[in-house]
Amino acid sequence: MSFEDELLGEFVVESNEHLADVENQFLAIEEMGENVDVDLVNNVFRAIHSIKGAAGFLGMTKVNDLAHSLENVLNMMRNLELTPTSAIVDVMLKSADRLQGLIDDIHNSNDADVSEFVSALDAIAAGEKLAPPAAAAADGPAETSAGATVVVMDDSPVEQAAAREPADEEPAADEAPAPVEVAAAPTPAPAAEKETPPAADKERKAPAAVDTSIRVSVGLLDKLMNLAGELVLSRNQLMQVVGAESHGGMEGIAARLDQVTSELQESIMQTRMQQIGTVFGKFPRIVRDLGAKLNKDCELNIEGKEVEVDKTIVEAIGDPLTHLIRNSMDHGVETPQVRTAAGKPAQGTLNLRAFYQAGKVRIEIEDDGAGIDPSKLKEKAVAKGAITPEQAEQMSEREAVRLIFHPGFSTAAEVTDVSGRGVGMDVVRTNIAKLGGTVDVESVVGQGTNIIITLPLTLAIIPSLIVQVRNDRFAIPQVNIAELVRVRPQELDERLGRVKDAEVLRLRGALLPLVRLDDALGMEPIERVEVIDDEAPATNIIVVESGRQRFGVVVDELHDSEEIVVKPLGRHIKDGSCLSGATILGDGHVALILDIAGLGASQEIRSCEDLRDDEAAKAAAGGDDKQSVLLFTNDDREHFAVCMDVVSRIERVRADQVDSIGGQELVQYRNTTMPVIRLENLITAKPGATPEQLYLIVYEAGGKEVGLVAPNLEDIRDVPVDFDTITFREPGVMGSLVIGEHPTRLVDLFQLAEIAHPDWFEAQQVETVDDGLPPYILLAEDSSFFRKQVAALFVDKGYRVHESEDGLEAWQALESGEHDFDLIVTDIEMPNMNGFELCRNVKQSAAHSHLPVIALTSLAGAADVQHGLEVGIDDYQIKMDRERLLNAVHNFAGQHAGNNQPRQLAPA
Repeated sequence: MSFEDELLGEFVVESNEHLADVENQFLAIEEMGENVDVDLVNNVFRAIHSIKGAAGFLGMTKVNDLAHSLENVLNMMRNLELTPTSAIVDVMLKSADRLQGLIDDIHNSNDADVSEFVSALDAIAAGEKLAPPAAAAADGPAETSAGATVVVMDDSPVEQAAAREPADEEPAADEAPAPVEVAAAPTPAPAAEKETPPAADKERKAPAAVDTSIRVSVGLLDKLMNLAGELVLSRNQLMQVVGAESHGGMEGIAARLDQVTSELQESIMQTRMQQIGTVFGKFPRIVRDLGAKLNKDCELNIEGKEVEVDKTIVEAIGDPLTHLIRNSMDHGVETPQVRTAAGKPAQGTLNLRAFYQAGKVRIEIEDDGAGIDPSKLKEKAVAKGAITPEQAEQMSEREAVRLIFHPGFSTAAEVTDVSGRGVGMDVVRTNIAKLGGTVDVESVVGQGTNIIITLPLTLAIIPSLIVQVRNDRFAIPQVNIAELVRVRPQELDERLGRVKDAEVLRLRGALLPLVRLDDALGMEPIERVEVIDDEAPATNIIVVESGRQRFGVVVDELHDSEEIVVKPLGRHIKDGSCLSGATILGDGHVALILDIAGLGASQEIRSCEDLRDDEAAKAAAGGDDKQSVLLFTNDDREHFAVCMDVVSRIERVRADQVDSIGGQELVQYRNTTMPVIRLENLITAKPGATPEQLYLIVYEAGGKEVGLVAPNLEDIRDVPVDFDTITFREPGVMGSLVIGEHPTRLVDLFQLAEIAHPDWFEAQQVETVDDGLPPYILLAEDSSFFRKQVAALFVDKGYRVHESEDGLEAWQALESGEHDFDLIVTDIEMPNMNGFELCRNVKQSAAHSHLPVIALTSLAGAADVQHGLEVGIDDYQIKMDRERLLNAVHNFAGQHAGNNQPRQLAPA
């Protein structure tokens, strides 16, 4: 590379940095209007001035000319000689687009024609009036506000601002749009007469950030990433050899190599992470220009610009997101007249959010527009022959809305240059799937639509579970794994069945679709003989999730978890929609990586809701009340169970990884130190054997993670909640029940942590009320299991408790007048009268409206919180978060019946 080419390359890089924020700064200037922030204009002026100076030095005449004209207009604005109207800013935005285009094609920039842009900018600066070109004359002059200087140019920069559009969109028009009209501007008012910008506008100032960073070649980062991947593979192989044999000091060296490799891998991956705001930054301009083009008024709210994902993903999601934003503007948000007639605000709202969720990045594009009519989509699908009328009749509204992802479907009334061809949403889903992500849609007619995208954080190295089917091994990314289920031979008839030709698993009262991996991958069929044999191996089922899909994958064997390095598939198997890549395992074997979304799509997995049969419906309506528990043993004679609802995860560690410091056991895991507790040290239990590998039941208590040692894991079972609360009852044990002919103690994980580490929990003194007695709590909960647990918790802390099986029974207890309650704690989902209805009755009653109401639920979603606020719920608490629940009860229970202070709803 010559010295001149090197200088030119530096100029392009620096110019792109200068122009990176110019678009959003122009939009901020437009919004300020007469109260423009001079410092913000100065920032843009300095950026354009720097580009002009460098371009002049390098002989880039057209770049220099255009930047100079733009600089002149900015100079007038910063001197308060020109008010930045929308029309003026529109010309400046389109000129900045043209300037970016020249820089992107810098070698041919001197041959480009920028005279029309330069003339338009010079006209604004001089206040001259230009004759409109013939092509635009027929349209007549644009409407202007009094005293405004206006240049009307065509709308092609709407497409240019999107950088690169999806394949279904029209290409942008000619690169140099012609100016149409410039009206003379009156003499600007003296600077002294300008109002001082209000303090709120000062916050829009774009501070000059001092970034202590260096430029690194992407090729170098890719090489480092590949080397780190090979190091991870070597680490895996070494750890496997060391784990199989004893090599003295090699174990310590291997442990150190493991730690260093993990830190190196994490650091290198961090260099590839970019803020998603680099993609979101272009959307305010697109929404603004599309709003003007479609005669719609829409406010764009952006959240989560600081969320970081892999550079590869950042580069790939721009086009799909652009298409979705354009669709929301065209199909979703209505015109002001239509919105006003429907009782909505004239201005629509478009929310673009990004946040971390369960180890992934979730992006939502939500509008408050017209929504998607499922009946119209069904009609179009039948008309196109995509589905039969019978299928349309059986299709739920949720399934019907998802028809928009099929090729050829559109909700537009007519085809425009923005959208409406029915090509694109299927491309969006395909492109997102290529990144290992999913896209889904939620819509309510008349209220709006929410498009939900989930993406992995990185595509390079991913934690996975290794499984085996026959003689082949496969890797399932851990982000897709919800839980592992083992079905014993004697349980097969009870738990496995068929519904509508689909094999299903009965799991905690719900039906879960099943996929046998060997069948899905087209392996040679084998004869399956259903024989009930206690000695036969259990059926291993991995419950996986992809978007809203949830199903079980049946495999032969489960192996260890590994961090795998993703390798591309060879051309001969690239058509496999169920596979996303391959990897080399620690023992040298090759494993194919499963694409869970593709696997579910290939098997046409239906949702659990659509597989409910009569038996499941009966169970849901009033069947047995059951609770999922994890079973384990300390030795062959002592059996224990813990509630799965409170278990965060299960980890397997080597026994020699557990250290003892000051009488407390700890384990170093995932760069943190986690306390370890054992049953025999806390309750009446025999010490179990210490195998080489230990299972840790990890849960949260006192704001910290704790690991309970479980020497032998047995199973996950659904058991009746009517357990014995007297036999075997002691601190740390809630009671007992018989599971599989074995007396089994139900362990209270939170109380175990309280016994082991009392300093973690803040002691609270229960205050008496006016009658000198402890506060009296009305507890409404239809699950006898949870009701017994919560009631016992309150009683143990010194409260009085009255139990009700549903909201109606609780309301009758209130109305009877026999009890003087101080607080109501209620479940939400209950028969006869739910928690919302109970709270509404309480708050509308003159006799009971003073009582605080705490909603006790499994999950407090945004919609539930809003509904709770409307009916008067004072607080939301998660059922199994005992610590926060007790804190809330302590805060509310001391309030006497006469205290009716307004409260702010606080979601858990």
